[in-house]
Amino acid sequence: MLNVALCDDDCHFLDEVLPVVQKTFQALKIQASIYCFTKADTLIKRFEEYNPYFDLIFLDINMPSINGKEAARRLRVMDSHFKLVFITSYEQEILNTFQYNVSDFLPKQLLEDRMPGIIKRMVNAIKEEHPQNQIFRIHRTGGREMVIKVPLDDIIYFETVNRKTYLHTRTKTYELHCCKFIDLIEHYSTLGFVEIYRACIVNLKYIFSIDDSEIRLDNGITLPLSRRKKPQVIDKFLDVISEVNRC
Repeated sequence: MLNVALCDDDCHFLDEVLPVVQKTFQALKIQASIYCFTKADTLIKRFEEYNPYFDLIFLDINMPSINGKEAARRLRVMDSHFKLVFITSYEQEILNTFQYNVSDFLPKQLLEDRMPGIIKRMVNAIKEEHPQNQIFRIHRTGGREMVIKVPLDDIIYFETVNRKTYLHTRTKTYELHCCKFIDLIEHYSTLGFVEIYRACIVNLKYIFSIDDSEIRLDNGITLPLSRRKKPQVIDKFLDVISEVNRC
C-alpha cells in the first residue's frame, strides 16, 4: 500500500488528474490511497502528523500563500525519503528546483502522456529503496485511536513513563496504544536500537555522545544511561561508527 498526495490549488486540475493517477495504479496492480489537497499548509500539517506518511507527493510549484518550492523545503526538513514530483505549467521553473531533491517533473499540458510513466518509475524506485516503514497504533486527543506509518529512520527513541509508552520521532511525540515495552525491545534491538535503561531504547544513529551517566542525541536531548547498560551501548555505538567509516 502506497500513500500518494496531490497538491494543487486548481480544483478542476485535481479533478482531471485524480482518475489518471487511479487508473495508472490499477494498471500496475498496486494498492494506493490517494489524497488531494488544495492548500500546501494542509498537506504540511498532515505530513507532520504522519496522517498519513506519504510515499509520493505531486506538488504544484505555483500556488498562493505557500508555493510549491516553499512547501517542498518544509517537507524535506521533515523527511528526505519520499518521492517528489513537481507539477508546473512553466518548464523554466524546473531550473530553480533541484535543491529540493526532486524525483521528476510533470508539465500540466502533458499530463495524460507523462503521468503513467512517472508513476511507474516512482513505484520502481520506492520498491528498490524499500524503506522500512513501521506501523503503530496511537492515542489521539479525545481518546480516539489512529494507525500511523513511520519510517524507521525517523524514529529517535521509545520510552515508558508512568506506564505509558511514547514514540519520539524527528518531528513529533506519540503515545502508543496497547504496546508492551518488552515487545519493542525484542523487535527493535535487531533494527539498530539499544536499551540505555530499562524504560528507554534509542536509535543508535541519533546518539551524538556518551558519558558516564547519560547520552546526548543529535537534537541536543540528553537521556539517562544505566551503568549496567553502558558497556553494551558503547560497543554498539562504536559498531555504528565503524560501519559509517567503512562506507
